[in-house]
Amino acid sequence: MVSTMRRTVRLATLELNSAKISTIRDLQQSYTDAKDRFLLTLGSTTMWRFLSNKHAFRDWAKDNDLYPNGVNVHLLDQAAFDAVDTWVRQIESVIAISDMNARIHRRFKDEDMRHYAYSVLTNYADIGLILRGGIPERPKIPVTDAQRTEVCRFLHRHLRDAFSQTNNPRAHLARSFSLDETMYTSFTVERKDQNPAKRQYVSIIGSVQGKRVVLPLSGISRVSGNIRVVLDPGSSRAFIHVSYEMKPLGEATGTEKAIDWGITEVATDQDNKKYGQGYGKVLEKITEQTNQNGKKRGKLHSLTKRQAGSKKAKHIARHNLGSKKQKRRRESAQATLRTITGSAVKDIVYGEGNRTRAKGRVPQIPSQRPSLIVCEDLSHLRGKAKSKKLSRLCSAWARSETQGRMNIHTHRGSSPTKAVNAAYTSQRCPEPDCGYVHKDNRNGDMFHCRNPYWNCNWQGGADKVAAMNLMARASDREITLYTPYRDVKNVLDARFQRRLESRTGDAGVSMETASDGVLTRVVEGDTTAHGRTPSEPRRVKPAVGDTPSVESSSPVHRLRTGETQRLESENKRMPRNV
Repeated sequence: MVSTMRRTVRLATLELNSAKISTIRDLQQSYTDAKDRFLLTLGSTTMWRFLSNKHAFRDWAKDNDLYPNGVNVHLLDQAAFDAVDTWVRQIESVIAISDMNARIHRRFKDEDMRHYAYSVLTNYADIGLILRGGIPERPKIPVTDAQRTEVCRFLHRHLRDAFSQTNNPRAHLARSFSLDETMYTSFTVERKDQNPAKRQYVSIIGSVQGKRVVLPLSGISRVSGNIRVVLDPGSSRAFIHVSYEMKPLGEATGTEKAIDWGITEVATDQDNKKYGQGYGKVLEKITEQTNQNGKKRGKLHSLTKRQAGSKKAKHIARHNLGSKKQKRRRESAQATLRTITGSAVKDIVYGEGNRTRAKGRVPQIPSQRPSLIVCEDLSHLRGKAKSKKLSRLCSAWARSETQGRMNIHTHRGSSPTKAVNAAYTSQRCPEPDCGYVHKDNRNGDMFHCRNPYWNCNWQGGADKVAAMNLMARASDREITLYTPYRDVKNVLDARFQRRLESRTGDAGVSMETASDGVLTRVVEGDTTAHGRTPSEPRRVKPAVGDTPSVESSSPVHRLRTGETQRLESENKRMPRNV
């Protein structure tokens, strides 16, 4: 069975007169009021049995007099369907944000118990039953009653906490309404001696029965299926959102590709090819401008509060604290980022130059489309950045936009994707005979292996290293997508320990993890972990790039224990005259 995916295209109308705008606003308000009523009804977990069958909920709502009088029945049907879809997205987002799949994978080791838990989360009625303290039946899954009870108690506890941290969806703002094919018609009119020669119109239902509203489009496009009418609050135009089914291209036969997402550029693959290189400059410019404008607006806000009611405060509030210019600037910046991201994703999926081929004239080349794209999962990134500037960059980084475009084009290009665990991929040496992991290996955008046990000195770009490790992680059975990062570190350290023992041939050489998470060496006798005595000269410090190596009297890299760090810090605080 071939999977399907739909893509939404936004079609703009021409400027509308006040009568048409008023009619559209009335339809929006009626649609929003009905949808909000349906959302409140679906808030009860006993009603989640209708989330898998929206037509059944429509019939139930009619039988229970939930349809208001004086509103087009077909419009109310669409509001009921929209309310069901909204609750489905709400439940799926809560499950995704709470990392339920990862929690299940870590909690249960039995495959049948995992299968039972995953199958329960695919049925919305069963999710509602678990939240009420029930236990769903799955006769085809070989689990005992005790195992079912254990799984359901685990799911009940975590689902209850996850849903308690979110608010139920509501429809307060009247922004849009949905129409099916029976509620509108699309037609084209020939216009002689005019530019353009053809004009397309969409005629939708009105607030008065038997009277329709004709909306002129600014271009010509295919309009079919269910559409959504959105009124732009900043102008007198409306937008028609049309959803199309995307048909995938033929099978992709290119080589496998691993990509590491970034904020300096959109992505980097394992061959150090960078996509969307202007992304970082635009992102930094946007965040810096937003930060400076925010500081200035904050000062003006403080001034208006101190001089509240004065003529100066009113003048500042009217001419300097508006949001129209700020909104236009933000939308322009977001459009620039979307353009760069879209171009980079297309180059990744279709190959550079292959995506520009005209439809129906020159066919796409399957060998330029990767047969597999390995990437990190962007939906679970959490935590604070090292600096305020980096935090602003990460907050402005459109991860969901990148992930959405990737899903669309990989489906279109028939290039399957595989999300892998990205823990320590930019800190681990990609050399197969090394694999040393330490945070000091990475310095900004550069990677330099600081292995103190033998002379590795692997150097390269940090993003390239991350992509290479992601490719290797795709076939790693021991490190899965849901493995906690602490367990990933333990696995990588254990593998390096085995390499160290096999290289030195001495089981007395081992590594331990200090309380601060830094690996320390434990060596028996006078021989160090480098395989030589401390009296031997230091090794040559590697040079970065193609420049020749030079002798250095400074230590290459020392792994410091918590005790040595404490002593060094005390020495720094000690007065010089002591």
